[in-house]
Amino acid sequence: MARIYGIDMGTSSLRIYQKGDGLIYNQKNAIAIFDKKKVIAIGDDAWKMEGKTPANIEVTYPFRSGVPADIKNMVTMLNLIFENLESEHGKMTGQDFMIAVPTNITEVERRAYVDLISETIAKPKRIRVVDKPIADALGCGVDIKEVTGTMIVDMGADTIEISVISYGGIVTGKTLDFGGKRMDDSITAAVRKYYNFMIGPKTAEQVKIMLGTAVKPEEEEIETKQVMGRNVVWGLPGRIALDSMFVYLSLKDIFELIVDAVRNILEHIPPEISVDIMTYGVHLTGGLSGIKKINRLIADSTGLPVYVKSNGNESAAVGLGKIMDDKELDILAERYTDNEIID
Repeated sequence: MARIYGIDMGTSSLRIYQKGDGLIYNQKNAIAIFDKKKVIAIGDDAWKMEGKTPANIEVTYPFRSGVPADIKNMVTMLNLIFENLESEHGKMTGQDFMIAVPTNITEVERRAYVDLISETIAKPKRIRVVDKPIADALGCGVDIKEVTGTMIVDMGADTIEISVISYGGIVTGKTLDFGGKRMDDSITAAVRKYYNFMIGPKTAEQVKIMLGTAVKPEEEEIETKQVMGRNVVWGLPGRIALDSMFVYLSLKDIFELIVDAVRNILEHIPPEISVDIMTYGVHLTGGLSGIKKINRLIADSTGLPVYVKSNGNESAAVGLGKIMDDKELDILAERYTDNEIID
């Protein structure tokens, strides 16, 4: 019996869903290479090495801004992942694959997703692609066969994709060329400017997750975290205390850009769909949707109900699984064969 695998490849993480078994892989989309030749770690193991390796070991992320940037290393990593999964989840060679892809990319970039899987040891029998906002909506529990208008905001590491969906199709959308990594950079820059102190990207990410909030915190809500890094003046290791008010002020401008983009989309959609969105609301997904009170910020700015998907970074992969399980949704997946798209 043929197996079906769904893959959601993001800038930060990679997820694989198997029909019948659910999510079977969810790790960082990273690879560590020794002397530019030998792969010594992938996934979470590679990510843990970032910033701690000697010069002859490089940790890289094969995806940039939501699209493949390093095909060779990505294929190598996928081959290792497939080999590791086969022992527990069965032979992956010659099976069907379904890939979630961003909507606002070129046909060449779209094709690159397909080529990645085609060039792996999996040698798939069939490859189909699904627009990621559609997969996200399904993963968020939206019944796109019934819902006539809703908004999906996929908040990733390098991009934020805002889409309006109606009757199972994408009416309009916009992709912002920033995401969680810009927030990490903003925190790093603010710490250096105000404290003469340097922290690494992983520390900045942890600060964002633990202290980040999209709404100005009340005095009783302010939390504090000790972080370690290097004093710029003395050049020595040290630690400082950061609080949630400092982090909020560091990220405030970025949150305002997100809200402005959502409002701009809402101002340019047909009135009939606006009415539907007032009923079915805005759904936030992606890793960045876990920031505290981001749903409240958007709700207060738009007057719409806003829902946050728990484990938002898994929604697209889970949505692919729903397409696998529901024959009525099969039409949402486009098949790539002989370089042509067949509906």
